[in-house]
Amino acid sequence: MAGTSDKIKGYANEVVGSIKKGVGRAVGSDSLQAKGIAQELKGEAQQAVGSAKSAASNAYDAATSSSTADKVSGYANEATGEVKQGIGQAIGSEKLEADGLVQEAKGKVQKASGEVKRVIGR
Repeated sequence: MAGTSDKIKGYANEVVGSIKKGVGRAVGSDSLQAKGIAQELKGEAQQAVGSAKSAASNAYDAATSSSTADKVSGYANEATGEVKQGIGQAIGSEKLEADGLVQEAKGKVQKASGEVKRVIGR
């Protein structure tokens, strides 16, 4: 719930600012109206900060939460890399063989990452 307190504070500041602005208008106080507008803007900014924090938190959670997806991608990359290596050896392509080694290594890293996430409960 990252950002929730910022959003709540932002809504509160926006409401209070709106009230100040209205009272300032009713009593003819330019100063109170200006303070109200400033507080409304502060509230809008706080809400934006809260939304940004929420979005960042959600993105982090999504990026770090799927051990299964990492493991599946890892197995796929490892298998594809092994196939590329075999084909590269068969046709004499050092580049394809090297690409296969890289992809196989990437798969092993993904599988390890998935296992770490599983162990820590992500």
